[in-house]
Amino acid sequence: MKSVLTIMVLAGISAGVFALGSLRKESTGKALLHIAEEVALTVDVAKPQRGEIIHLVQAPGDVEAVLEVDVSSEIVAKIEEMPVQEGDTVKQGDLLCRLDDRFLRADVESGNARIAQLEAAMVQSNADLDKAVRDLARQVKLSENDATSDVELRDYQTKRDKARAVHEMRRQELIQAQAALKRIHENLARTIIRSPIDGVISRLRAKQGEVVVTGTMNNPGTVIMTISDLSQMQVRTRVDEVDVPLVRAGQTARVYLQSDQDNPVPARILRVAAKGSKPTGRDVVTFETILTVLSNEERIKPGMTANVEIEVARKTDVITVPVEAVVHRMRKELPESVVEAFDKSQAGIDMSARARQAQYIKVVYVMDDDVAHVRVIEPGIADTRRVELLSGVELGDTVIVGPYRSLDQLKDGTKVALAEDKKDKKKTPTNADDEAKVAVRFSP
Repeated sequence: MKSVLTIMVLAGISAGVFALGSLRKESTGKALLHIAEEVALTVDVAKPQRGEIIHLVQAPGDVEAVLEVDVSSEIVAKIEEMPVQEGDTVKQGDLLCRLDDRFLRADVESGNARIAQLEAAMVQSNADLDKAVRDLARQVKLSENDATSDVELRDYQTKRDKARAVHEMRRQELIQAQAALKRIHENLARTIIRSPIDGVISRLRAKQGEVVVTGTMNNPGTVIMTISDLSQMQVRTRVDEVDVPLVRAGQTARVYLQSDQDNPVPARILRVAAKGSKPTGRDVVTFETILTVLSNEERIKPGMTANVEIEVARKTDVITVPVEAVVHRMRKELPESVVEAFDKSQAGIDMSARARQAQYIKVVYVMDDDVAHVRVIEPGIADTRRVELLSGVELGDTVIVGPYRSLDQLKDGTKVALAEDKKDKKKTPTNADDEAKVAVRFSP
């Protein structure tokens, strides 16, 4: 009996508490009895700002000379003389090295002898042809008087044809020998290697006394040295496939050398590759992009590594917020009124129902009377710190920017609060300096 009475008393108390909790004040609408008051999330906030924003695309690259020539040998020979060293400045036509030409000079003598021999053979074959022509003419006259047979006449015709063929063969052999001698003279001229351009010897790969070889299908051959024209430099960079649609020829850029990252070098986009490439062992597709360096400073040297910032867009006098303020929420996590407003703005985009359900919407949370309210935004361009907002917030709003754990838990209508030190400085500025400090606290 006592247990039944205890149960009835507890039930009555629970019903009374529930009834009091459902009653609200007429003036404020708040409950008369707070059974479990909501704990406010501590957040960081910032004010939207109006100003300039620049969208940059970053990529790694390598510095190289616009005009760079690898000097190789066109013949197989030993380097007899090399009057230059790495780092020397050379002009077009200056002697770079001299190759051993003894064997080629011997080939020239042999070629001259061969030509003289064939010229003598030409004289002999010409004489034999003249004799065969005279003998045939005599036999023709004899055959007209029936003084010779037809067989004999045809034999003399055959001798005339053979002499003519031998004469033509000797002539062709002479042409062949003359061409061979011309090729030997050209190879002899190749033993003297001169600079094809004005520049600096940026790399010396062979030494005096080494034998250089020509390239074949499977052997690239010997590169004696590399000459670079340092008057005009460029950067060969690799832009990610996500950013490459924004990059165009003529855009300005800044090159940050690894050796001096505090002083960027101005540059301009020269061209962007039409086809991407995938580095070995990676799944990322990149597009080779060439930038012309707009400076002739001596600190810029071929082979240096650099980071490139390409300016793809610039806007002035726009509303911006810190990038941390923009978060992604699934449709089902947002109020229906917010989703309906977003769908109206996306009326021209055709998406399946399943895709819409899985769609993420970009929003920001605005703090108003210690309550977070969600706002659907239309972002514009962004840099590493701030993002342009085309719609969704105004300059007077207070945007929640962190911390991350609080942003992750935020929902429309969530109670929020600033940290105590931030709240005090926000509410009690005593002079102009204090007001300036409040503005700093609200900055990103």
